[in-house]
Amino acid sequence: MKTQKLEILILFLCIFGFIGCDNKDEEGEKVTDYKEYSLTIASKKIPGVCWSDGFNYLSDVYAVKKENAQEWESLGVIDEFEFEKGYEYKVKISETNYLDYSMGNPAWTEYELLEIISKDRKDSENLPLHFIPKSYYENVQLPKYRYVVDADNNQKLIEEELKKKSFIPLDFHYMLWRSEDKFLRCIAIKDDNNTLGPCIIKNENKAPEEMPESYKLLPPEGNVFGYGKWTFLDEHGNETNYLSFDVFMGRSAKSRNVDLTPDVAYLYKDLSEYYKNKYPQAGVKTVVVSYATFLLNNIKSSASINHPNYSQTELV
Repeated sequence: MKTQKLEILILFLCIFGFIGCDNKDEEGEKVTDYKEYSLTIASKKIPGVCWSDGFNYLSDVYAVKKENAQEWESLGVIDEFEFEKGYEYKVKISETNYLDYSMGNPAWTEYELLEIISKDRKDSENLPLHFIPKSYYENVQLPKYRYVVDADNNQKLIEEELKKKSFIPLDFHYMLWRSEDKFLRCIAIKDDNNTLGPCIIKNENKAPEEMPESYKLLPPEGNVFGYGKWTFLDEHGNETNYLSFDVFMGRSAKSRNVDLTPDVAYLYKDLSEYYKNKYPQAGVKTVVVSYATFLLNNIKSSASINHPNYSQTELV
């Protein structure tokens, strides 16, 4: 008798569970919370991390302040809002939380513009350099530095010099993304207090045969499918004192699979002439340095640069 009652109880629970699941699917999309409030939107967007379809990716985001807040916060998308750089906005928006168990990610939030209260031409104050969390940028590998020296004399001296002095900091995480203005941008972060950039990367396309022969002494460690030259400009498009580099775009692991989504940019510089002049008696033939900067999903997620020879907007 006890066994029969137990079987009936289990059957009832199973039926109840199936009904519960069916009800959940039948409900579909529903609003779990809704509110309206005012925001201040800063006069320029800032590098930050957005989330979509289960992936985090680098993008330009709004810097916003809620009423009476002291600190700027990031906000990725505001539907129906057309942002114009150089203006600080006071707006009223709605925040709606949704739940739909039929979706891969069942819970999400949407923001929508309700009213523009004011629009003032001004530079917003006390903006952070970025909204990229430590948990994100620390997942970007540090650059891999290599060099090769071919000289009759003083080769060890030049190698020691290159070992001690890198032309870019090796303890920064370098990240690329495509901004809304279609420019490729870069930021380098060591920690929350040390940042280089952001800056604009101007790309000049190159054919493989235009790359210096000297690079063959230090070939990229992976599949290469794009070639160019990168010049680094400030965020306003002005020249900087940063070095320019020849660039090989590709994938770090050699594979037979044809995949044109880059996961590494190999930056190259031929320093042969520099060291010939510095050590005229050394019989310098070739000096080349290379930096492998590793990419997350930043580029393919936020307007792809699958290949340096296309989808590149030149800054002129």
